[in-house]
Amino acid sequence: MRKALLILLMTTLFVSPCFAIDADDSVDALIKQKYNAVDSSLPKLPRTSPQSVQSKNFLDVPSSTTSVPTVTKPAPTITNEPPAATVTQTDAPKVPTKVNVRSAKIPWGKKINVKFNTAASDRMSKGSRVVFVSQAPLVTKNITLPTGTVIYGTVVNAHSPQMLGNGGLLSIKAEYITYKGKTSYCEGNIVALNHKQVLFNNIKGKNGYTKAVSKVTKPARTFHSKSKKVYNKVWNSPVGIIAPIVMVPSVLFSVGDYAAAPFIALFHKGANVSVQKGTTAVIKFTEPVYIEY
Repeated sequence: MRKALLILLMTTLFVSPCFAIDADDSVDALIKQKYNAVDSSLPKLPRTSPQSVQSKNFLDVPSSTTSVPTVTKPAPTITNEPPAATVTQTDAPKVPTKVNVRSAKIPWGKKINVKFNTAASDRMSKGSRVVFVSQAPLVTKNITLPTGTVIYGTVVNAHSPQMLGNGGLLSIKAEYITYKGKTSYCEGNIVALNHKQVLFNNIKGKNGYTKAVSKVTKPARTFHSKSKKVYNKVWNSPVGIIAPIVMVPSVLFSVGDYAAAPFIALFHKGANVSVQKGTTAVIKFTEPVYIEY
């Protein structure tokens, strides 16, 4: 049995190449019959150059077909991110050095007696500096300002005498106090000058209206005085009966003068404001004062 199978296998191996040769010959005969070089009616074999044959890739897509579009991937966008900030010793914020400054509070409403260390008048311009010096210590719960403390003031309003009998005006505001070489801010008004009350921090010149009325009526008074002397002489004379006639002109002039005096006095000005050096005053603090020392 084994021999029979071995013989059959060997026979199959030797017979198969023969069939393959016959199949190859038949195919070759068909090709020669279709492309016969002798017969001119048959189509000629296509001629190709060796280079084209060698370069032809049978896997390529034929030229008649639509070319496939090339898809290009966009290059990734690279953003240059700033490097992380490194904190160095120089970049770190500087801590301010602690200043050894102490302050004491003077409550508002406190008054201090001073004297003018510079002269002042209503002719000064706005913003001019005025200096005061304290005449007595100012004692508070937290601090005591000694005698001789310097206070600086500023002229906030000033004008010369005006019509209607108005006098000049001078308004000074206390702004700074010096204590132990340090200057502190303050707010204060003058409430008294030469032991006389000052209202609304306005040092005003005397009103000139009453003085103007007296000045306008002075000629009438003078004329009346002279007329009265003549009246007495005539009255004591033999013709004393005509003495009243002497007073008629004086009476008429006086009535007219006194009637016009109130209107004429409106065109007169008041008195100037002039504060001499050494004049006493009282300053009242309108806000709490913090004295540095």
